[in-house]
Amino acid sequence: MGILHSAPPGAGDTAALYRWLTDRQGRCNVFDGHLFACILARRWPGGVGALGLSDVAFTRLLERYFPGALQDGLPVVEASPAPLPAPLHAEFRELAELLLTHRSQGTDEEVWLAAMIARAALDGAELWQDLGLNGPRHLAAMIERHFHPLAVLNAAGTRWKTFLYRFLCARDGLIPCGAPLCRDCGAEAVCFGAGD
Repeated sequence: MGILHSAPPGAGDTAALYRWLTDRQGRCNVFDGHLFACILARRWPGGVGALGLSDVAFTRLLERYFPGALQDGLPVVEASPAPLPAPLHAEFRELAELLLTHRSQGTDEEVWLAAMIARAALDGAELWQDLGLNGPRHLAAMIERHFHPLAVLNAAGTRWKTFLYRFLCARDGLIPCGAPLCRDCGAEAVCFGAGD
């Protein structure tokens, strides 16, 4: 009996998109496949820009983890988000570089995750929510696996978004503020230079 391939769900149906992706998962690491399916299901409705990935990186991720999604056609995203303003783009780059400096294995997966985490950190909810994960423990497991040196540095268990921003401030010789995002701090010009 043949397998029926269902049409992809609408881009806004997170649970259905997760199931659709995992039904098309290739032979790869199951844990990372789950992580990528969660993140894609949550962030794909905003387009590739909401993932923080280039088109090339996005295609490579799909080829490795969800080859069936390429064959069956990922849901079309109607609108692409506007590019990040210069200060937010600088913030994105700083966060991604911080993660990559502390990666565990030197894999493509860590490059993709660093970009996805950095992009999600710019949004307003808890980081695990903006990544589509099932709770802070799943985020902690991902950081432990792929960015272990950071996990060791966060021995106090500070929320990850707060920890990342405070780490950047301390690294740059600034007094870490209590704001979870740089744009909430008021010292954006000090950290990233004056706007255009």
